[in-house]
Amino acid sequence: MKFDVIIIGGGPGGYASAIRLGQRGKTVLLIEKNKIGGECLNYGCIPSKALIEMANSIGYLKTLPGVRMSYNVDMSQWQNWKWTMINRLVSGVETLCRAYGVKIITGEAKIVDKQHVKIGTETHNCDNLIIATGSSPITRDEFKDILYNKEILDLKTVPKDLIIIGGGYIGVELGIAFSKIGSQVTIIEMLPGILTGFDSELVKPVERRMKELSMRIMTSAKVAAVEKRDRYYVRMESGANLSADYVLLTIGRKPNVDGFGLETLNLQMENGFIKTDKHMETSEKGVYAVGDVAGGYMLAHKAFYEGEIAAENISGKAVDVGYYAMPLVVFSDPEIAFTGSKSEKSTRFPLAANGRSQGLNISQGFYTIYYSEDGTVTGASIAAPHASEMISELSLAIEAGLNIEDVGSTIHPHPTISEGIQESAEIAYGKPLHFKPIS
Repeated sequence: MKFDVIIIGGGPGGYASAIRLGQRGKTVLLIEKNKIGGECLNYGCIPSKALIEMANSIGYLKTLPGVRMSYNVDMSQWQNWKWTMINRLVSGVETLCRAYGVKIITGEAKIVDKQHVKIGTETHNCDNLIIATGSSPITRDEFKDILYNKEILDLKTVPKDLIIIGGGYIGVELGIAFSKIGSQVTIIEMLPGILTGFDSELVKPVERRMKELSMRIMTSAKVAAVEKRDRYYVRMESGANLSADYVLLTIGRKPNVDGFGLETLNLQMENGFIKTDKHMETSEKGVYAVGDVAGGYMLAHKAFYEGEIAAENISGKAVDVGYYAMPLVVFSDPEIAFTGSKSEKSTRFPLAANGRSQGLNISQGFYTIYYSEDGTVTGASIAAPHASEMISELSLAIEAGLNIEDVGSTIHPHPTISEGIQESAEIAYGKPLHFKPIS
């Protein structure tokens, strides 16, 4: 069967491309070997944030003065709810795709050439091909029976002890969540600090909160071996021995480039990823790559964006990719977020001066806005509750080329955590209402 576009991979990049192309009147075949929504919807972003939300609710009540509580987390019941919720979302995405004329086939794709893709015994023809195969956790074969993000999010009981190897965003997010629902968590990181790549000032409030939760953080530490007997045993290169109910490995992800015939296209690669141009087109005309497999930050919202860029270019509208304000978020405690880029000038408004945050009994955090000599907003850092929601306001300011006074003169509702953005902007011209900067 002939299609305008065949898409391999039904995760965020793949289904975003499919929907946009369908909206443009293109005939589209979307091939997914497992479940539509990919890793993010089924085994990553959505279930992990659902767990974090539950954990935050419990953790928040524990910190409130005057609250005495007892609770029981029935993980089996939670798992039933989680999968019902996920399946509802998967069904919704499938319905949307089909509503725009997208044909979905569940199966393993095999690229014959750039215009032919085989599924089983059937071969389909296309004018354009989009590769959106995503990524997978980096594994260590010598660590037998170790858990990865998929398995840890399917646990039917709360671990008494949990060791996490890897102090990146996945390890930190899940470590904090399990700590709040009753696990004694140890994070082992081979580098000198956790959350490498994020500004140290953003990481500090998270580290303080982790200490409050009695989490054990081992940095500049390497694991020599992991064994599973009656429980998991971890031997460190230093000679120390640890044990836990479960061990989670979160040391990064690798692009899915094997097993579907990619080598037949002889595409240009870069550090194991598929190299693309400003239109998300590869070195082979008519072949595009989006999402994790195309390199850069491994973020679902980046995959959505790149999928739309590829779809627009295939549809005849020349659109360049631009990562001017790509938000980076860690759903830690507090949440931390960064967007845009740093510049020579910046502001800093403390979360402790925000009335709503005080009402939540939360004071560790801040709002920083970066701006150029002429006042144009270039970036922002936020460490605060709901930083993941608030960072979009600053991304919009960057994309729109707004001046910092535009942000400062925007009326924010009171009392809200978002008011801190307005007051942080006001610092640039000396007029914050609830804080007097040190001269």
